[in-house]
Amino acid sequence: MQNNDDFSVVVKNRANPPKPWRWEIHRAGRKSPITTSAEYFMTVTEANQAGKKALLLFLSEHQEP
Repeated sequence: MQNNDDFSVVVKNRANPPKPWRWEIHRAGRKSPITTSAEYFMTVTEANQAGKKALLLFLSEHQEP
């Protein structure tokens, strides 16, 4: 059974300016991200906000009945 606390959003600098930031969803105990943003963002804040929305969507789609 998965716990929502096992998942987190991490923002990484993965490209060149002006849009270097992307979010990644990670699960505890796993080195590589489960998913990453397809788009890049200008600021850490923008990437973090989009990542949090993506995490909520991810969790809602993967809930156990």
